[in-house]
Amino acid sequence: MKRFAFIALHAPCWPVRAQCRVLDVSPSGYYAWRKRVPARAEPALPAWQVAAQRVFSAHAGHYGQRRLRAQLRREGHQVGRQRLRDWLITSGLRALCTRVGTRPPRTTQADPQAIATANKLATWPAAAAPNQIWVGDITYLALATGNWAYLACWRDALSLRVVNWHVSESLHTDLILTAFNRAVTVCQPPPGLLVHADRGSQYTSEAFTTLLDRTQAIASLSRPGNPYDNALAESGWSTLKTELLPRGACFADLEEARLELAEYFDHYYNTQRLHSALGYCTPLEIKLHYLFNLP
Repeated sequence: MKRFAFIALHAPCWPVRAQCRVLDVSPSGYYAWRKRVPARAEPALPAWQVAAQRVFSAHAGHYGQRRLRAQLRREGHQVGRQRLRDWLITSGLRALCTRVGTRPPRTTQADPQAIATANKLATWPAAAAPNQIWVGDITYLALATGNWAYLACWRDALSLRVVNWHVSESLHTDLILTAFNRAVTVCQPPPGLLVHADRGSQYTSEAFTTLLDRTQAIASLSRPGNPYDNALAESGWSTLKTELLPRGACFADLEEARLELAEYFDHYYNTQRLHSALGYCTPLEIKLHYLFNLP
């Protein structure tokens, strides 16, 4: 259903059959879905307010004023910032905001004996296609048991798409190995993929270095004590926690965290959420734009 809705929204831009092929759905199923969608009655409220309420609800309060306005403009509603702000206040709608939580655990523990490679990303050409540059990082998630879960992600630098991830109650190197192996299996990156991360012991381990050699990938590591070198990977963490764990919430256990993360990444973050860094496009739209404009 969500894939069909995506295709309908972008039908004026991209061929329906091409979208169906990329999204792995049948054109006949899409057209049957279109026939089943009931006609909407004329709203009593202005069209932009109806659209704004729908978008705000569809994104579960994740969209603030700027992102909400960007989506409305994509749908043809020209609404000023002050007018939209006043409507949000009048309607009693408040977007989720980043919060300061309890003191978190450290996820970056450098190995002083490891031989770390240089920060190649700093001088590397910007990604012009998917699977040219991946960036990785680890973050923590609160559990109701009082323990922490640890999430490792690999993101594509072109589209910001989370190409794969893994969550565990351990910071062992297997955390990033599992996520990376899954990403390679799904994406099949070509030789020469640049893989950038911080200097945590997981990323300088012999196991991960061997895996990179086997996949013909090129390692790149941030400079010591400089989180800005890996800003592309770290920038999404506060957003993820704000949207998944609003106002001090936590996951009941590891299994709930796993299920919620799968729903968030696969059905929202990668496919529906507008990203300001992408000009208020979704990662899926960036990927499709690249595929549909190949020479």
